[in-house]
Amino acid sequence: MEQQPSSSRKGKRKAQERDLKSYFSPFGSSSTNPSTHGSEVGNAIIEEEEVVETHLEDTNTIGQQPGSNENDQGTITEFNPDYIISDPGLRIPIEQFSPNIRDEIRRAFMERGPTQPSSHVFPRGEDKRRFRKEWFEKYNWLEYSLVNGKAYCFCCYLFRRVGVDDDKFGYEAFTKEGFRQWKNAYLALPKHVGGPNSAHNRSRAAFDDFDNQRASVKEKIVVHTKEAEKKYETRVDTSLAIVSYIALQGEPFRGHDESETSLNKGNFLEFLDWYKLRNEEVRQAFEFACPKNAKMTSGTIQKELAECCAQAVTKVIKEEMSGCLFSILVDESRDISVKEQMAIIVRYVNKKGQVVERFLGIKHVKLTTSKALKRAIVEVLSAHGLTIAKIRGQGYDGASNMRGEFNGVQKLIRDENPYAFYIHCFAHQLQLVVVSVSKCCSSIEDFFDYVNMIVSSTSASCKRKDLLIDSHHTIVLNKLESGDISSGRGQHQETSLPRPGDTRWGSHYRTFLRIETMWDSIIEVLQVVHDEERNPSRAGGLVPTMESFNFVFIMKMMLQILRITNELSHLLQKKDQNIVEAMSLVIDVKTRLNNLRSEGYEPLLEEVKTFC
Repeated sequence: MEQQPSSSRKGKRKAQERDLKSYFSPFGSSSTNPSTHGSEVGNAIIEEEEVVETHLEDTNTIGQQPGSNENDQGTITEFNPDYIISDPGLRIPIEQFSPNIRDEIRRAFMERGPTQPSSHVFPRGEDKRRFRKEWFEKYNWLEYSLVNGKAYCFCCYLFRRVGVDDDKFGYEAFTKEGFRQWKNAYLALPKHVGGPNSAHNRSRAAFDDFDNQRASVKEKIVVHTKEAEKKYETRVDTSLAIVSYIALQGEPFRGHDESETSLNKGNFLEFLDWYKLRNEEVRQAFEFACPKNAKMTSGTIQKELAECCAQAVTKVIKEEMSGCLFSILVDESRDISVKEQMAIIVRYVNKKGQVVERFLGIKHVKLTTSKALKRAIVEVLSAHGLTIAKIRGQGYDGASNMRGEFNGVQKLIRDENPYAFYIHCFAHQLQLVVVSVSKCCSSIEDFFDYVNMIVSSTSASCKRKDLLIDSHHTIVLNKLESGDISSGRGQHQETSLPRPGDTRWGSHYRTFLRIETMWDSIIEVLQVVHDEERNPSRAGGLVPTMESFNFVFIMKMMLQILRITNELSHLLQKKDQNIVEAMSLVIDVKTRLNNLRSEGYEPLLEEVKTFC
């Protein structure tokens, strides 16, 4: 008979509330392990073919992982954090990993724990039955896949004996194919547990032994003194403090040359040396009675400590959310290694009633299809204990694979949760509108090309940039002496001519303002560049172009348009903005643009004439 844990919820809560030091221990406490003794229901007799489903859905999703770490036999030989998938329906079989890294894979899965989405709204099957979240409390080895809606066994996945337990009851159902016969669950679950020598309980015993290696004979042979353990804790605490500081500042950890004779060994080691000179206890811990393999300064240790900091941050975010409703913001970008990365941000209301946005993580995606992106989003959310059922909003860009009405990511998520409304980012829409305006006619498109050439000609070298700044400084001083302009705090600061960006159209507004302000200086620098160049250059041709009425008219007109859109862009990007205020702001800007088109021509023409 199975002896149920006294308080499974209390055990789960205790596991979730571990302090940061618990991430550094190689093996966790056995108090949070799943219980796999017999069941109070008893060993009921049930035919295996009535319980185990023989068809596996989404088989193509299992094992679809990077092939660069696989040998010719398809065995994965190198550890990759991407292999630690929370959803049991998407995991790679444990036997596919090389024996050299299999223990590391198991330890990573045990650190994450079984996937038990208690807050998920479990769908009903064809027989009107569905999974019950109470089973998580009764069988804390039980897992549920949000992808295929099936149940799995966490212990059997990690420690089943391949080739030995293949013919045992529930082997295929709870490790490979998944179990979904909910009407027979009250009989199938206890039968899967079985007696003391069942395949499940043997996997459970291996789980306990692996997780409690401090009680092994090998561990008992090596006995450390209290002083050695104290120095070890000092090294860990010091390294962790340095890693957290460097990560907070966004600085690199490693150096190009980290040898003892190097003048700059990198931020981490240099910071550690600086700290050892000012703290005798830290110096003693690192330089005396310190095993060579326990200095806590290697690159691998630095990465592990940084990962622990990331886990601690996400844990705080999860506690702050405390099961509330939330929205997701997703965007894609390439990193420096030319890998497609998907960044996920959650937006929710905290306990103080404040709307906050938190960066949840980055997921590497190989495919940018809607199904692949949706699967990646589900994996990231399930890894942090979040479910699609809690989503109330989706925010993506306007790409067809994201916003598609029939097959986009937003539609696939809405098929599971109709309350997850999709909203195309208003600021992104505004950028697209401005891009379209800039290409509406050839004159305006040519104007933007001329602006880029002006910036390149006047700021291509340090000499030209200094010449532009000095010329503008002299002109400002002359105007101050003549009384044409007045001085004041924060006015007439040293400025240069910034290069406009291709995607951030607010930068174009800033560039146009600088051209208007530094007009005389730009004309002078262009003339100097033209006179000093040995070969004919385009700088001389840009001077009559700038002094033409057409150039000034388009510049003044775009300044007025971009001034209106730039204010709206900044307002739309405020964190405390809501959809009602955003829509009202868009309506106001439309009204101002309509007024500019219908009534602003005469004032604009007079302003252009005055400037000319």
